[in-house]
Amino acid sequence: MIIYKVIYNIRTYENIKIMKIINFYIIFFSIIFCKVEMNCDICKLAIKDNYYKDPWGNKYHSYHKKDGFFCNTCSRIISVRTTGGGFQFNDGRYMCKLCQTSIIKTDKEQSKSINSVIKLLNEKGIDIALNGIDISIVDKKTLQESIIHLSNHNEETIKGITILNNGKYEINILWGLTELEFKSVLAHELLHVWIDYNNIRLNEEKLEGFCNLGSAIVYKYYNNQLAKILLQSMENNNDPIYGKGYRYMRSMLEIHGWESLISILLNNNQN
Repeated sequence: MIIYKVIYNIRTYENIKIMKIINFYIIFFSIIFCKVEMNCDICKLAIKDNYYKDPWGNKYHSYHKKDGFFCNTCSRIISVRTTGGGFQFNDGRYMCKLCQTSIIKTDKEQSKSINSVIKLLNEKGIDIALNGIDISIVDKKTLQESIIHLSNHNEETIKGITILNNGKYEINILWGLTELEFKSVLAHELLHVWIDYNNIRLNEEKLEGFCNLGSAIVYKYYNNQLAKILLQSMENNNDPIYGKGYRYMRSMLEIHGWESLISILLNNNQN
């Protein structure tokens, strides 16, 4: 009787074990083969066909892309659910409510950002004094008018320009940029000043590539999600000057480091 009971218990245990295994595989294959319904982050309706996903992971129907507007700063598609809404500048740019909170608006914010960028560049060995440099925030029309004779700049996407006027450097930066954008554009333009002030001669590709290293300094310092997205966008840029040039100068920086790269530029003015 005792032996029978032991055998019975063993069989019961084995049956339970087998059932657990069967249940596990039922659940496992259900997860694999069942069609998980995915909802649109804009309208919350089910996504059944092709869809898009922005750099922030927001998924939306393909027809929203045709009818929607994208933030010119963070590339999010603007909607009540994804960004809390947004607005359009009078120059045609769009900005979401999430980015609006960090726009440079006051002289105090501008001055603080300028000093912050100067410090970041100085830490890399790039010494820049603000004496002889005027930094202004201007509207899009003013910025576009200042690049009429510069064929390598896109007047629709340009955010900053440096001009040498009667021995004084003038940096014009587009109004309505977020703090991160403002600092990255300023860092780029300040490197233009540094290159010119030190009489360094570079071809266009290397010049813009080196100046983009300034923007990269800012992005890597903040290292938030927006900074990572903007840095990746610069990495993937297929422009033969700004994209290819940046990747070339970045590789030079990786080989030599800031101290040696600066020394090479200061002592070798060859293209």
